[in-house]
Amino acid sequence: MLILHSSSHSLQVPFFLFIIITVYTMLPFQMSYAVTLSIISFLSHIIVLSVYLTVGGLPPKLTSHHITNQLLSNAVVFVCGSMVGAFHKVLMEKALMQTFQDTLRCLGIRMKLEIEKRQQENLLQSVLPVYISMKMKLAIMERCKCKDKEEQQRLVRDNNFHSLYVKRHENVSILYADIVGFTRLASDCSPKELVIMLNELFGKFDQIAKENECMRIKILGDCYYCVSGLPVSLPNHAKNCVKMGLDMCEAIKQVREATGVDINMRVGVHSGNVLCGVIGLRKWQFDVWSHDVTLANHMESGGLPGRVHITEATLKHLNKAYEVEEGNGHLRDPYLKELNVKTYLVIDPRSKDSSLMAPNMRASVRMTRFLESWGAVKPFAHLQSREEFSTDAMVNGKGRCKFCVCLCVCRQWVKSEEISGLTLWFTKRDLEKQYRTIEMPSFKYYIGCATFIFLCIFIIQMLYSVYNCILALIACGVFLRVSLELKVTFLFIVSTISYIIIFYSQENLFSSYSCLLMLCKAGLMKHPQLMSCIYITLFLFTMLLISRQNEYCCRQDFLLKNKNLADKEEVELCENLNRLLLENVLPAHVAALFVGENKKNEDLYYKSYDCVCVMFASVPDFKEFYTECDINKEGLECLRLLNEIIADFDELLSKPKFSGVEKIKTIGSTYMAAAGLSGPPEQSSQRQNAQIGNMVEFAIALIGKLDGINRHSFNTFRLRVGINHGPVIAGVIGARKPQYDIWGNTVNVASRMESTGELGKIQVTEETSDVLQKLGYSCECRGLINVKGKGELKTFFVCTDSSKQQGIGLS
Repeated sequence: MLILHSSSHSLQVPFFLFIIITVYTMLPFQMSYAVTLSIISFLSHIIVLSVYLTVGGLPPKLTSHHITNQLLSNAVVFVCGSMVGAFHKVLMEKALMQTFQDTLRCLGIRMKLEIEKRQQENLLQSVLPVYISMKMKLAIMERCKCKDKEEQQRLVRDNNFHSLYVKRHENVSILYADIVGFTRLASDCSPKELVIMLNELFGKFDQIAKENECMRIKILGDCYYCVSGLPVSLPNHAKNCVKMGLDMCEAIKQVREATGVDINMRVGVHSGNVLCGVIGLRKWQFDVWSHDVTLANHMESGGLPGRVHITEATLKHLNKAYEVEEGNGHLRDPYLKELNVKTYLVIDPRSKDSSLMAPNMRASVRMTRFLESWGAVKPFAHLQSREEFSTDAMVNGKGRCKFCVCLCVCRQWVKSEEISGLTLWFTKRDLEKQYRTIEMPSFKYYIGCATFIFLCIFIIQMLYSVYNCILALIACGVFLRVSLELKVTFLFIVSTISYIIIFYSQENLFSSYSCLLMLCKAGLMKHPQLMSCIYITLFLFTMLLISRQNEYCCRQDFLLKNKNLADKEEVELCENLNRLLLENVLPAHVAALFVGENKKNEDLYYKSYDCVCVMFASVPDFKEFYTECDINKEGLECLRLLNEIIADFDELLSKPKFSGVEKIKTIGSTYMAAAGLSGPPEQSSQRQNAQIGNMVEFAIALIGKLDGINRHSFNTFRLRVGINHGPVIAGVIGARKPQYDIWGNTVNVASRMESTGELGKIQVTEETSDVLQKLGYSCECRGLINVKGKGELKTFFVCTDSSKQQGIGLS
């Protein structure tokens, strides 16, 4: 090694090299500033040393050629250190930027997740009580998480029965209300007027129900029924229902007086016990079942317009809060007469006689304009204020940006519970295994930079053996994503070899050099062995610190990406769950209008169809089968069988051939469905006829399903089906519990086809029979029958056996 007179130029190299490495790796400078400072640092060393030697003269035995070589060697060391530092800084800034973007994306995902969860809760709670919706939500999430079909089949095998979400409640009051004269009024309405009218009326009733602590159960056409005492028991449940009935009558009275339209309210109330919950797999609707519910229904049909009709059981709970008079319900309803139920009519303290007005406007127009003044909330109004956000909006928000920056910076120094403080290994083995198997796309750049360093070592190795070791230590720092254990091992091996060279292999050389230095001046700088060890140790611990921090940052980034992925999967799960929930309330083509980026829920949804095939299928024998005793848990086990029947019916809707069939709702043991709602309102006659044939096939499939249930449950249930086709109006009504429904003469006649039909048969109208015969079905004429509200109609029975023989039936 060459020796310089006075203080050695080479002994200053480690200090300047350390400054350069520190500027790039430890100080928070931008790249341009870091490059500028590093250049200033090593140029100042080269220039000052050159000037000093030029002015002061060359030391003895040294030529300008020797000095030039040494200065060039110093420059190579500095350039090499600067290149390593710049490379390290570029990779770290790139990683930090990626972390910032990932953090921003993670925040966006979490915000979206919270919004999805809130929407999910609002959606479920608008249809179902909380205690039921949470159970159903957990069950759906479990099914959604089972991506493997075998796992899903295992879950099905473990459950011999479909899940039943039904609970018994005692001491409740049930109210049934029907709008008298509404059918006649509805026939004069346009689709928009009908949906507005129903939404305003039932929106008002929902408001009254909320004020009187009642829970609306369901809307059946123009029939509205609710219960007080659910889901939390209330001591004044009877008073609540009676008060609500009186308020409903008063509301209709205001409509009648303001518009001159002759409509009224008939209300029936009974107190007792109910089974409440949800049955089936599709189109969930909270419902109640029991003999007391049936009695309340007959109290309405046996009541009087404008009056609240109550049973003696309800009267006992009123504690003389209202005056009553004899109801004589047994004279108007055979069911009440059969059970010998004593009934009463509540006297409304506000009741006054009023005469009808007769304005010149059409009745439906007067009615609609008046009801709109009530301002009922639109269905799914709570979804209209959906929070919108985007990545741009988040980036433009300075507060969020600062939060993200702080999060990224703090993340590097705050201890993570998922990472070991000593080894930096993940506490979860699978996470550690996953981290160690990730690809390193920048590895080729690591090798390139390391090759450059060792090339520099080769250039100057004859001059600086100690600095070669330091450069080798620095070279380890460019391998950002290489295992920390491997880097630590390499650092200690290189350092150990250097110590051996200094103290053993080249001891004579260092001793001679030390003696020559001591002739100039005594001091620590004149002990090259000790100083070389200090330099190597300093850079060893510096690179250990940098490597450890790099490893920690890389693992934190990996952890963040895993959490982002988990959050993304949870968001997707919530989105799928929301879609399933909404499609279980509304048909898929309607649900798309209420959620998503292109939602159009500013107005009420309504649509008029030229031809829709409507089916009612009931199990009349179930009424006799249903009993309430200790053996069947007060009717709960009977409902379990009904749930199996409805669920099996719902499963048929999953078949591709029945994709055009839409379940509307269930009414007790009656199943209502329609075909032709998903397509455009105006369709070709060929497509309309195909939908009618498809509905008959669905009815035949229902009969087959029920036969299968009979074989397994040893019952003799038989299905009674009524089908009709024609124009209908579809819409979504109800503010607190939005409900999709269809209305029109077609629906009413289809219902009558079922109620006047025969067990095990499909009854259709003459018009529907003509279409079916064109499709190849055989129909048997039943003749003229008396249909309530329609007079005498000629009806037909579809010959299901012959349709199967012709190959049209179920495959």
